[in-house]
Amino acid sequence: MTHHRPFPAGAPVHPLDHWLSPELARVSPPNAPSRLRQLADAQGTMAAGWSSAIAGGPVLVLAGAFFSAVSGNPAAVLVLGPLGAALMLLGVVSWKRVRASLPNTDRTLISRGPGSARGGIVMVAVLAVALGGILALYLPSAAAKGTATTLVGAFVLILALLVACIVVPSTVLGRARQSFRLRVQANPGLRRAVEEDLAVWRDPHGNAGYGPL
Repeated sequence: MTHHRPFPAGAPVHPLDHWLSPELARVSPPNAPSRLRQLADAQGTMAAGWSSAIAGGPVLVLAGAFFSAVSGNPAAVLVLGPLGAALMLLGVVSWKRVRASLPNTDRTLISRGPGSARGGIVMVAVLAVALGGILALYLPSAAAKGTATTLVGAFVLILALLVACIVVPSTVLGRARQSFRLRVQANPGLRRAVEEDLAVWRDPHGNAGYGPL
């Protein structure tokens, strides 16, 4: 008689590579809940926030340089320059830390912006057209006063800020799951943390699987 050795109590039925499979993700509904998707989405939301800081830092530096050049007063660049550099440095450090560890999914993270690069681009394009239409009304008078360059420069800076605050984080959010899969496969420390989570995690609200991603 053949005796089948049962799985140890609480042991995961499938290994991590099974749940990470892109093929499994493709045949699964995109909104189907899973632990890996929860981890990837939470990590992506936090990384998206810090990506805005990384992109927004240089915009502050450019704004300071622009307003100092226009006014002839270096105060703007002396204030906004260090602030922008500090913001970018903080963003880079926090970005790396967030992406190298598992997020705390007990906290509810809400993202109200677009969830894809395309959505972010469309949103910024609509805002740019609306803002450009308003500023165009003042362009003739600004040209007569010799301040058209200032008006156009301010418009460009606003667009850069919109890209930093909307397009960049939207792109990060849209690629959160694919990026998480690649990092788990490439980062031994992150993979070890996910495998430890796989060994102990059980859905507290139902019977959702650990994957797909």
